[in-house]
Amino acid sequence: MIKMYLIHGIDKSREQRMIEEFNKSGIELSSVEWIRHPNKNEISDSLLQEIVIQYPSITCGISTSPNNMTRGVASCSYKHYLALKNIVENNYEYAVIMEDNMQFFENINIPDRLQLYINQLNSLYPNWDILFDLNYGKNEYPLVDGVFVYPKSNEINEYGHGGTRCAQFYLLTYKCAKKLYENYLPFNNAPDWWMNDLFRKLNINSFWAYPPAVNIWIHTSTAN
Repeated sequence: MIKMYLIHGIDKSREQRMIEEFNKSGIELSSVEWIRHPNKNEISDSLLQEIVIQYPSITCGISTSPNNMTRGVASCSYKHYLALKNIVENNYEYAVIMEDNMQFFENINIPDRLQLYINQLNSLYPNWDILFDLNYGKNEYPLVDGVFVYPKSNEINEYGHGGTRCAQFYLLTYKCAKKLYENYLPFNNAPDWWMNDLFRKLNINSFWAYPPAVNIWIHTSTAN
């Protein structure tokens, strides 16, 4: 069983929606660790000063210092860090971090699909670190029948601002989680933007899944 983490808050409607998403996609609720705290109203000034760095992200180019980063964004990024911390402390070989702002496509068993990704990555790219699954962005390489995993450049180019594919759903190895965990704090942006910077710094081997099993859920953001 692959350990899973859900970045979540206090919205009960989202909680019920995600339970329904897990049930329809074959995910056992016992495999999911819900990261519920700290929420934006629990981010104190002192914690903000501790976890947020005071210079702009290379990729975003917008200053996100403790003086102007919203507590919603800080909460989200910090929860991703806490998930990484738990992976490392428990020595999980593989794990998934996901947010409650996505949904699964119909008729896809997610545990089976994840095992397929792992099998192909271990066979084709044994030094892989992380794989993103989301119906967003353009693939950099021609698609091959029967292949679901494709490399993603960490550089800023026409295909995106780095190796991430938003932060709604990603599968990663223990060694990748450890690298990110040891370098995550202090951060200066939302999880995907910050990881783009870290991927370049740490030479993370990033991959994207095609066709995706995860879709964007249209919603109103609570990160303000």
